[in-house]
This record gives sequence, C-alpha cells and structure tokens, in this order.
Amino acid sequence: MLGKVNISRPYKDTELNMGDNVSLYQNVGFFLDSPGAKIVVGDRTFINRRSEILCMESVNIGNDCAISWDVVITDTDYHQLNGEIFVKPVVIGNNVWIGCKSTILKGVTIGDGAVIAAGSVVTRDVPSGSIVGGNPAKVIKNEVTWVV
Repeated sequence: MLGKVNISRPYKDTELNMGDNVSLYQNVGFFLDSPGAKIVVGDRTFINRRSEILCMESVNIGNDCAISWDVVITDTDYHQLNGEIFVKPVVIGNNVWIGCKSTILKGVTIGDGAVIAAGSVVTRDVPSGSIVGGNPAKVIKNEVTWVV
C-alpha cells in the first residue's frame, strides 16, 4: 500500500480479498455496506488514488487490471425506488484498464482486455478486447490490446 486506504465494514460477515502484489494508492476506499458483501481484487491489480469500490453484494476485479484515479465501481444505487434498493454484482475481467473519473454501475460485466476511456459511465456489459467511452459508454473500437 502506498498511502492511507479507507475500509468501511459496518457488518462483520463481509469479505475483502486481495490477490498477490496488489498496489493501492492513497485514499482508495472499500465500502462493504451490507451483510455478506464481498469485494475481490485479483493479483497484480493497481488501484490509483481516490478510487472507491462500493459493495452491497459482490464486486469482483480480475488480475492485472489498471484502475486510474477517481474511479467509482458500485453494485448498487444505494437509493430506494418504490421501496426497493437494486443491487447487481459487478464483474471486471483480467487485464482491464479503467480510465480516470470513470464510473462502473451495478450489473456490469467488463470482458478481459477491455479499455474504459476516461470519464466514461458504464451502464451495460463491455465486450472483451474493446474500447468503450462516453456517457453512457459505447463501443468505440473492437479487437484492441494494451500493455502496462
């Protein structure tokens, strides 16, 4: 860890699992906000400053991911609509690059090798090996590769 990391676990039966050689920069936040909430971060994944992962059920981040600064990943809206809070797991594949100030919303699966452009709001699944960008994020290009 390279600086202060914030972990909020108001319930005892939550899980925060970090893989090997994970790099967390200052003011990264993990919020496990309901019983049974589980966040998994894969091996060699990098999460930059001020990014937050908010979880009421499940957020799974793969191996070798690069998550830039000020990124928000959440599996819930936290607000009630007609008396119900909507929660859907988030799955981020291996070797995914998420640009700064992007937001990944509930129910999204991001395929292996995908790139999320800076400032994107991801509301639906992202195919493997594609670049998406915008609000809401749309596929810009397919069959791309990236290297750290």
